[in-house]
Amino acid sequence: LEGWMDADAHRVLVQSAVEANMNTLRVWGGGMFLPDAWYDACDDFGVLVYHDMMYAQSGHAPLGSQAEEQELRHMVRRLSHHASIMVWDGCNECQVKMHT
Repeated sequence: LEGWMDADAHRVLVQSAVEANMNTLRVWGGGMFLPDAWYDACDDFGVLVYHDMMYAQSGHAPLGSQAEEQELRHMVRRLSHHASIMVWDGCNECQVKMHT
């Protein structure tokens, strides 16, 4: 669905969330990074964003590859100026193994 939406549609989507009295939206780890228009609308409307990285559960868990690191660095740099992003979450429902 997101790929079919233009900038105005993303703005309307965020505005609809505001009109429904939502103040926080989540970008789910099993989903995708959204277009700039969506993050811009969140900034404009004062909506906070809880942002998972694009990893989820064991089937889509991060492998620690160079490509993954490069993608994450690129996306954080791309989106870091958005005041609406309140937290970056490394992975949705992934198990963490400390000191391994």
